[in-house]
Amino acid sequence: MNKILDKIKSGVYVVTTALDGKDYGLTVSWCSKVSKDPALIAISIGKNRREYDKIKKSEMFAVNILGEEHLEIGRHFGISTGENVNDFDGVEIERLETWSPILNDCVGALDCELVKEVSVGDHILFIGKI
Repeated sequence: MNKILDKIKSGVYVVTTALDGKDYGLTVSWCSKVSKDPALIAISIGKNRREYDKIKKSEMFAVNILGEEHLEIGRHFGISTGENVNDFDGVEIERLETWSPILNDCVGALDCELVKEVSVGDHILFIGKI
């Protein structure tokens, strides 16, 4: 886990969750280590994004860390949105403990249980326990 945590610098991430049998994902540009013991990370999502409500209700999320070779995946999850759109059409995934989708084609992923929310202006910080 520490090897994956060390890959969080600044970059592009795909945050995923699942709720009521449907998968959701969005591209974000902010993720930060919060604590090593317990292992916690934070992500920032606009309150107007549909995934905000989905993460809040599901109480889980995964952070998929993208590398330079994953630009198309980042664009895909940054553009394809909407309740009637399957974000994961043609995207290979696996499931871990929280059941949030983990992208097969990423540098690494962190599967998280939501432990805290902090409202910051028009965004929310979701803090997850890995």
